[in-house]
Amino acid sequence: MSAPVSQPVMAYQFSYPSETSNGDAIKWATSRVRETYSSAEPMSPDARQRIVYELISFKGPLTATVTVGPAPPKLAKVDQKDWKPRQVAEGVLADRATGRIATGQKVSLAEVESAKKESIDGTDYVYYEYISQGSPNLQEREATTFRHSLGVTAIRGDYLYTCTFSSPESFWDVNADGFESAIRSFRLTPPNKKKYREPGNEGLLPPLPF
Repeated sequence: MSAPVSQPVMAYQFSYPSETSNGDAIKWATSRVRETYSSAEPMSPDARQRIVYELISFKGPLTATVTVGPAPPKLAKVDQKDWKPRQVAEGVLADRATGRIATGQKVSLAEVESAKKESIDGTDYVYYEYISQGSPNLQEREATTFRHSLGVTAIRGDYLYTCTFSSPESFWDVNADGFESAIRSFRLTPPNKKKYREPGNEGLLPPLPF
């Protein structure tokens, strides 16, 4: 079973699972909804990737997010037709990270397990699976936890729209199928001329309060 989400202002939609593969109910809470890119909270200090939709299930916790941002620096230097699926996945994850190395380059603590691209109705979608560290304390290895995630990034113009579903590794098996269906349901929808606001060019639509 699943529940639908449709956001006409940014023109995307998806469905999220309402139960695990064991039939246990997943009680999601909508923790964040932003109608436009400019009104959304940034995921990192440079404010490039921003969260426009977020769900949390506190048993886990499980998280689902939709983020929007321009192409990461490494991808921006390459023609879109030459983007490789793994490059897209790694670029998006690095752009969302807050960690940096000595040169100032942002680094991701996520390891991409697989990545592939599909074209659906003229839009490119990159699907990927990744593992990330659930604890920021890298010195205490015995206390480190891991999260398992599925993501999809879709390309519209100069912006990337990313939908991810994530859980602790210990909750992965019962949620993996539902997460797979969820990212497969993610679509960029045809913009409605009266409602759609292009990221970075949003006109007079007032921002929502934080």
